[in-house]
Amino acid sequence: MGRDPSDTPKLAEPLHYHDAPEHPRVAELVDYWNAKRGTRPMPDRADIVPGEIPRLLPNIVICEVLRGGEDFRMRIFGTKLVELTGEERTGKSLSDFGAHAIVPTRPEIVQDRWLEVIRRSYQQVKPVFVSGAMTSSDRPYLAWHAVSCPLTAGGAAVSQLMGGLFVVDRR
Repeated sequence: MGRDPSDTPKLAEPLHYHDAPEHPRVAELVDYWNAKRGTRPMPDRADIVPGEIPRLLPNIVICEVLRGGEDFRMRIFGTKLVELTGEERTGKSLSDFGAHAIVPTRPEIVQDRWLEVIRRSYQQVKPVFVSGAMTSSDRPYLAWHAVSCPLTAGGAAVSQLMGGLFVVDRR
């Protein structure tokens, strides 16, 4: 992921960060995360039971932190997300996203966007709410709303992140 900042692609539409969820399913996922968190800064990965949120599962991502947040590897990548991106990303590092998509994709934009959002949640140790358009696959008529939430694995440090991405057709 050591790309020179001057090589960073210009996004056709910027990411929009929000103070709170702007999509009902994002709010539902954050409510689940908060319930599992209780009074702690974040829940433990062992607290997350995907079967408890079956309606959200197709849009869920759980990734592990690699090299101190330099990269992330997908442990769960929901079926709706596979359909949307045209690429099964379970088991893949974020730095590989878009490389084998069956929909026209600009991998550098895909990677930069995912990295920016996940890294922000990792560094801030709190949920990050964001929205944007599917400009990386030339589908700007699709708007997406997402959240990235930190998880621990038996300690105090962020070791994984759970997120959700939900799409709306703006046409």
